[in-house]
Amino acid sequence: MYTPPELVGKAGQFGAADLVQQRGTVAELAQVCQALGAAIATLHTTATRGSSAPLAPRPWVINPEHRTASMRRVQTGLGRAAVLNAYRCSSDLRAAAREVNERWTELHWIHGNLIATNVLVEHQPALRVSFTDLEGMGLGDPAWDLASAVDMIILLSAHWRAMPQPLVEYLLLGYRRAGGLGRLYPAIQAVRALATAELVADSPLESTGEGRSQADVAAWLDRARGYAARVGLLMSVA
Repeated sequence: MYTPPELVGKAGQFGAADLVQQRGTVAELAQVCQALGAAIATLHTTATRGSSAPLAPRPWVINPEHRTASMRRVQTGLGRAAVLNAYRCSSDLRAAAREVNERWTELHWIHGNLIATNVLVEHQPALRVSFTDLEGMGLGDPAWDLASAVDMIILLSAHWRAMPQPLVEYLLLGYRRAGGLGRLYPAIQAVRALATAELVADSPLESTGEGRSQADVAAWLDRARGYAARVGLLMSVA
């Protein structure tokens, strides 16, 4: 697998800190978000160098009813149980998952697990964003990484005490300007919000460094249902 060296991060490298640890004014955080968008776009547009590139695993939440046998043997966490229940109770969410599964592509490099602790930021000698936890990287759908990054910034905005929408817009601006290939659409945002609900419930310290409540999980499930209700509508989304 070939990954641009400038995108490979190493925990503990000089001057690097993960996304959770970033501080600053809204303008400074916006610069970080724009640089993150550009780094994701660079990954997505990296040459695949032949047909032997590995495929990135599809997130389990795309097809919750077809979990692997090994996954079924593992005790289901609270977040996964909430996601499965929401999925089973909503025809809109099931339709969203089917659409994402049908539209999933395997033509471009993706990270596959973009959470805040897997993103490293350096400010000196220049602003640089890189990624860690590359084991699951492979060919997949860039839209998944893009939706993951949007949710990541929304989660962090409360931690940063900033409004999320301007930061998300700078993320998308950096992504588009760098030629990013992924495009958001309601179904993938719904499915990603389901995965974020699980993350918030079961791994709050890894995602934002702060505790989360049942209300936070419910809010992400509601967000997923809201996106899913728009599946099939003729509208442009980011």
